[in-house]
Order: sequence, then structure tokens, then C-alpha cells
Amino acid sequence: MSYTPPQRPALAPTATATEFLATLGIIVAAIAGLVLVDSGLEKLDGAATRLHATSEYQVGESLMVNGKVRDAIDHLRTASTLDRGTSRYTVALAQAILADGRPADAEPLLTPLLERDATDGATNLAMARILAREGRIEEAKSYYHRAIYGLWPGDAEKNRATARFELIDLLAENNQKQELLSELLPIQDEAPNDTVMRKKIAHLFVVAGSPARAAAIFRDVLRHNSRDADAYLGLGDAALALGDYPSAQADFASALRLAPDDSAIMLRAKLADTVTAIDPTQRGLGLDEQVRRSKNLLQMTITSARKCLGTDAPQVAAALDSVTHGLVASSSAVSRSQSIEENLALAGQLWQMRGTKCAAAPRNEEALALVQDRIAR
Repeated sequence: MSYTPPQRPALAPTATATEFLATLGIIVAAIAGLVLVDSGLEKLDGAATRLHATSEYQVGESLMVNGKVRDAIDHLRTASTLDRGTSRYTVALAQAILADGRPADAEPLLTPLLERDATDGATNLAMARILAREGRIEEAKSYYHRAIYGLWPGDAEKNRATARFELIDLLAENNQKQELLSELLPIQDEAPNDTVMRKKIAHLFVVAGSPARAAAIFRDVLRHNSRDADAYLGLGDAALALGDYPSAQADFASALRLAPDDSAIMLRAKLADTVTAIDPTQRGLGLDEQVRRSKNLLQMTITSARKCLGTDAPQVAAALDSVTHGLVASSSAVSRSQSIEENLALAGQLWQMRGTKCAAAPRNEEALALVQDRIAR
């Protein structure tokens, strides 16, 4: 016979349904409490981290103001690492690295920020500065425009003006006159009570090839303050660009009377005297003097062109040599009037050729450039 062990009787429940539900409620409440405590601790930890990041950022910015770039980079890098969600920390770090002369290291920091928000004005401005430092002018211009029309917290107009004037300075440095003029026209009537800003805009109009607009601004400044030497200096530069050399000489003389020890004004006055002395198209000159000046202008143009065109290709150098020999040989073969016309025409052609292949005329050739521009008009 098989043995069947006796079965114990089932235990009767020792807790009622109410007690069970109460216990379950206590357990759930305990779990929820633990979750809340953990969440609170996490929030406290996050707040402490953000506070630390803010402190590091402020220290870094203070060090930047005091010129301690390397030390600033360490603090800004800590701030950026602790709080990656605050873009201004990373932007500040990139700009500090740029100030340290390492644009290639700064650029990768900004790319993720722009992928996340392409409209952020501060990030676009920082990228524009980096690209400009690297000589990537066309790309820099694009980012400057994005900064100008991007989103800025706080004083948006001031930040946009900063971006616009940095772009304007970049265009002026690279002799991009048409684009420079396009940027200047919308702001020519801004800041009517800011004389310094108005004079800067007027000067840039001269650089952009619009000296008449510049002269109008400088005259308005002088109507309000007839003892502004800088305004007379700017008015003289505008007159030079317009080819009105007597007016330029008079304006520089007025500036010197107000600031007799200003070396910059002295140099511009000397330049006005030089262009007046070499321009073969000045009124009141006799034919012999016009011939002499036209030959001198052609010779100066040949010398300038040879500096860059002579090394461009052997045939260019040969052509310049031929022009030089012809300049000497033809002096007695044609009439004086014809000689003047031929010299000026050839000088103009050479100058135009030079402009297509060479950099802008250096400072010591500014008088030649002014006379050539006047004749070309």
C-alpha cells in the first residue's frame, strides 16, 4: 500500500481586505516618497551644478577682461562642461580660444550649437569672428548676416549693431566697396546725436567710394561744431577722393589750425600737396608741364605695375619693358597734345590691368592711386 502523508489544513487569512489595502497603500506611499526624495536630491544636485557653472563662467569672464586668457579658458571650459545646455558658456569659451590665437580649435565648439539653434545671434557672431580670423571672408560674411538678423536675448539692437559694424570693418579691410556701401546706406541716418559714430560712418563712405555722402555728413557735423578738427580731416579726405585737391588742401589746413601737432593731419596735408604736384590734368598748367607730368605719371604707373605684374608672367614683364622704351623714344615723334593723351591713356590701361591682378595700392602709392582715379572719372 502507498503512503499518503496527511495534508495540513489551509491557513485562514490573518488580515482583512481593509488591512491589506492599507499595507499596500503604505508601501506605495513609501516608494513615492523615495522617488520624490531622489528627484529632490537630483534637483538640488542640478541646481548646485548650475550654480558652480555660473561661478566658473563669471570668473572666466573677469579673467578675460584682465587679459588673462589662458586662465580664463580653464574656467570657461569647466562652466561649459558642467552646463552644456547654456550656450553662452560655450560661446565664451570659443571666443577665449580665438583670443588665444587658435581659431581652428574654437570652430568645432560652435558647430553643435548652430546645429541645435541656427538662429542664435551670439553663436553666429562668434563663428563669424573665427572665420574672419582664418581668412574665410565669404563664409564670415554669411555668419555676420545671420548674427545681424538672428535672435538675441537682452539688448538685441546693440548686439546687432556690433555685428553690423564688425561686418562693415571686414568689408572695408578687404576693399569690397559695393557690399560696404550696401551695409552703410541703411545706417547713414542712425545715431543723429552721436558725433563719433556719424564721423566713422562718413569715413567709411569715403572707403566705399561714395565721398559725396561722406562730405555731406562731415559738413553737418561742422555746422554743429566748427572747431572739430577730425571733421575737417574727414572733409579733406572726401575732397581728395572727389578729386577736388584745392578744397582738400584748404580742409587739411583748417584741421591743422585746430590741431597743429596732429601727425595724422600733417600726413594727409602732405598727401594733398603731392597729388596736386603730380596731377597732369590740373587747371592752369602749360603744355610743357602737362607733358612732363603725364610722362612722370606713366613712369610711376609702370613702376607700380612692375612690382606685381612683372613677376606674374614673362610676357607681362616684356610688355612693361616695351612701354618703358617707347616712353623715351616717342617723345619727339608726336605733338605735345598727342603725347599727353597717349601717356594718360597708357597709364590708365596699365593701372586698370594692375587693379585686376594686384592687391590694393600700398600707402606709399596712395597719391598715384588718387590721381589715377580722378583721371578715370
